[in-house]
Amino acid sequence: MSIDGDQLRVLVERVDSILTARRGLLPSVQREFDDAVRRRSEVERLVALLQELGEIEKDQDALQRIGGAIQELDRLLASFADREATLNALRVRFSRDTVNIGVSGEARVGKSTTLQKFSGLTDTQIPTGKGLPVTAVRSEIFNSTDERAEVVFRDEKSFVAEYIGPLLDIVNKHLDVPLAITSLAGLRGTVFPETLGSNVDSISTDSLSRLLDAQRSVDTYASLLTGGTRQVALEDLRSYVAYPSKAELDSEKATGAPPNRSYIAVRSVKIFCRFPRLEGLKIGLVDLPGLGEIGASVADMHLHGLEDGVDQIFPIMRPTDAEGYAKQGIASNIDHLRRIQPGIKRRGDLITAGINVTEGLSETVETLRADFERKINSASSDPIGVLEYTAIDDSSVAELFDRLLRRISDRLPTMDQEVLAHALASEANEADVHETLIALNRTLTQLLRLIPIPEKTLLKQIDRIASDLIHDYNAFQKKLDDEADEHSDWYVAFDADVDRIHGESGSWIQDGFFMGRHRWESAARGKKDYYNWYRDEAQRLRREIIAQYSGLDVFYDDQVTQFKRDIIRIFLEDTGELARKLGVSPEEEPDDAIDKIAAELGGTIQDDDLDSALELLKDVKFSFRNNVFLQISSHLKELANPSELFEKVPGSPKDGTENIREVLGVVGNYDHQLARLNDYLTRIATEANDNIRASLLQHDDRFHEYLSVSISFFNDFLYRKDEANFKHLVIRSLIKEYRDYILGEDTGVAIDSKKKDLIDQIKSAIGDATGELIEQPVAPVMQRNTRQRPSVSAPIVEPLSAREPAVENVAETQPDPGAAGLSNEPWMTPLPGSAN
Repeated sequence: MSIDGDQLRVLVERVDSILTARRGLLPSVQREFDDAVRRRSEVERLVALLQELGEIEKDQDALQRIGGAIQELDRLLASFADREATLNALRVRFSRDTVNIGVSGEARVGKSTTLQKFSGLTDTQIPTGKGLPVTAVRSEIFNSTDERAEVVFRDEKSFVAEYIGPLLDIVNKHLDVPLAITSLAGLRGTVFPETLGSNVDSISTDSLSRLLDAQRSVDTYASLLTGGTRQVALEDLRSYVAYPSKAELDSEKATGAPPNRSYIAVRSVKIFCRFPRLEGLKIGLVDLPGLGEIGASVADMHLHGLEDGVDQIFPIMRPTDAEGYAKQGIASNIDHLRRIQPGIKRRGDLITAGINVTEGLSETVETLRADFERKINSASSDPIGVLEYTAIDDSSVAELFDRLLRRISDRLPTMDQEVLAHALASEANEADVHETLIALNRTLTQLLRLIPIPEKTLLKQIDRIASDLIHDYNAFQKKLDDEADEHSDWYVAFDADVDRIHGESGSWIQDGFFMGRHRWESAARGKKDYYNWYRDEAQRLRREIIAQYSGLDVFYDDQVTQFKRDIIRIFLEDTGELARKLGVSPEEEPDDAIDKIAAELGGTIQDDDLDSALELLKDVKFSFRNNVFLQISSHLKELANPSELFEKVPGSPKDGTENIREVLGVVGNYDHQLARLNDYLTRIATEANDNIRASLLQHDDRFHEYLSVSISFFNDFLYRKDEANFKHLVIRSLIKEYRDYILGEDTGVAIDSKKKDLIDQIKSAIGDATGELIEQPVAPVMQRNTRQRPSVSAPIVEPLSAREPAVENVAETQPDPGAAGLSNEPWMTPLPGSAN
């Protein structure tokens, strides 16, 4: 084989560049590999701890949960093991000192001859033969000045697993009683059937034949099953890599004496020798036997390890004068090769097929190429290239080798990046790992709840929590009752805003009744009936004044929001760390917090009174239109239904009155009528504005009384209606469902300490494995049992029906056309003594 100096120099530089770039990828691969090993070790520790927990657990439900958790972790371990194998193959690939070409093909296609031409070896090292497959072992041949061979042997365990096992699996499919072989002694003593029945496929027949060969010749290779490596002279190599020759097989048939089958004990062979005229080129050749042979299991054995061992695969085909088509063996060969190195996106980059051309067979060569394109490439967007050469021609092989090396140097950098990306993204998906470990943590929390608390201790905890909640809610109600009689900072700000609205409304009344004088007078011009327009304007002014005072809603909204937050805060403070479980905070929007609490507890506690208390709390609302208006509506009566008689001087009947209908309803002086209309509207609107101010400054809105009644209703539903139910259903259920949050991890509750310690260790190990703090409830501050309670007695609770006498429903006795938007929701406006 001849490659000129310039070609060789370019190839050497390109191969060296590829190998240098590969070594630069090694640190990232090593980091990922070390991480996978670490993660696997952490999960193995979790499995060990769970198994220990299972040994002391007696509860069947808990044992099932533990068993399910171990199964999930075993799945993770298998995933980590696959990841380690993938990354290790990548690490070996990037650590190699050579770029490797794998050569495969059926018997008698010229594979061994091609390898000899590439490497300069002879029939002694790479045997050739006629008619039968010759090479039985995957051999790797490297361009080196140090000529030697290294033979790597299987040990007994890997021999049974890698060689005997796959063949036996195929044979057992045809047997009523499957055979089992777990050792070399088992192989010796097994009685194999002579046949597998009728209509047996060729793969099964071949598998049985190989098993019988291995049994008959066991003494020729048994001593070699050491798992070690042996240095062998090149001239002695043939016996380790070649099948028996035809003559040896004929002798076995005639005499019964088995031939040497040392190849069965050999896992692989590495040959180091000088390649002719390729000095300095870091190249390796991998002889791939078995591909396309009858037994698929044989091909699988030889493909094992190719994830890291080859950079280009060269399957060889050879037509004959009678066969010029792509036989099933060729298609099978290609199918096997498509499975390796799945990270490479284009098979055409990894595989290049060759046709070994024999003189005088040009017609069948073309037929074979066309058939290959039809069977292999026609349906694929990723075709495999085909090169023609003559294996016995040095110059033809040299040209082929040059073209292969150029293809490799062009495409290998891209393939390396693809296999790296595939390895980093495959197997143990980080989201899946995290989700599995978080699910395990939830399982452990559930196991904690299954550890029983002695009833006496549980009752003590129930009494403590219930007493704290009852005391704090009673104290909160007392505080609201007291505030109703106090002139707090809130009232100072409220009164100031009432004065502001009153002043602004007065100015608007004077300036064209909220329209502007010019615009109002323009609207008045041309009215034919000033009296009816006067009544319409009075009702419009009523709506305008109500709208102005609705600006007070911001004060009510703030107080209602704080009211709800205080109730939520008391509940969360008295239930340990339950807030973290519920995902709520006293500072968030209270209605959102109530929704979260109701949704969570509705699915676990299922108590109608608790549901009603939360529903009432969310529906607490207060607004000027819906609440205050009913208290001050009498001040707007004159605007709603203006009187016909008008006192010229208010409060002084002696100055007389005038009938508005008569003044405005007759045709007269326009300016006089407009002045009287302005006077009438100004007086009744101003009176209404002044009276509303006076009423609000006297706090007739009864806002704090409303809040006081609301907390009273809340307390009634929560615990006053049935305190025993509150304690032994609501609080007991809370502890049962959320014990680790409410009681914490160290509350002095007497439980199985060994079991709890193990669960704590597993939770801690989960935190190590995820690299983050796994949420574990901590002990709540237990100050409420020893605190000095205020010397304020809880308010006496009267029955709802006796709390205060019913008052007249203003909305019913005094129709209000402007109150159509008032809410009819039952808990929207629970005014004291109302039907609500």
